[in-house]
Amino acid sequence: MKIRGRAILLTALTLSVPACFGTADVTGKWKSEFDTQIGHLKYTYDLKAEGGKITGKAFRDQDGEKVTTELTEGKVTGDDVSFVENLKLQDQELRIEYKGKIAGDEIKFTRKVGDFATTEITARREQEAVATAAPTSITGKWQAEFDTQIGKQKYVYDLKVEGDKLTGRAIGDIAGEKSDTEIQQGNVNGAEVSFVENVKYQGQDVRVDYKGKLAGDELKLTRQVGDVAKEELVAKRVKQPATK
Repeated sequence: MKIRGRAILLTALTLSVPACFGTADVTGKWKSEFDTQIGHLKYTYDLKAEGGKITGKAFRDQDGEKVTTELTEGKVTGDDVSFVENLKLQDQELRIEYKGKIAGDEIKFTRKVGDFATTEITARREQEAVATAAPTSITGKWQAEFDTQIGKQKYVYDLKVEGDKLTGRAIGDIAGEKSDTEIQQGNVNGAEVSFVENVKYQGQDVRVDYKGKLAGDELKLTRQVGDVAKEELVAKRVKQPATK
């Protein structure tokens, strides 16, 4: 009886998996191009899934003639996808049925146009642009305080970006000894930033190399002081007062 009970439980769990965990991610834009009896067609399917229901639109382009159609009867079950495009073309109503299977960033469809034609097509997910930190977002003042071998240091980095070039000034307070140094060899690549501060401290010239990454309103920097010391610091953006 125990074995039979376990078998029933396992069967129930197995059957419940698609409903709970197996529904594919269909939401997004999908593009397809294919040849038909009436010529070459380009499509974008803008789909939205909620539960097991799909809504959205089909954007059709045939030789520059564009048509937008609301999708109906949309369903997604596991990796099975289906919907209907009720297309009005040259005063004719056409029912186009799509049935397919999603696999990662592709949906392989069978596209049935009324009783006239059936075509196998592949729609591919349109990748959204990855948001990266714009170099110009580094422009501004950044404030940092950190401990070093010679005591606490306070800095304001006044930075300006043009293209991939970084200029500006490093204004320091090293245990009460103040410095104002022009930044050199500044470079920006996406969210990556690097520059050099040639600071004069107690009559000596010291080269300080900075390398780091922008993360929102923080610059996470590694600061290499000659061959003597290396420090990790975080410079925070100085917020400008809101104008009335």
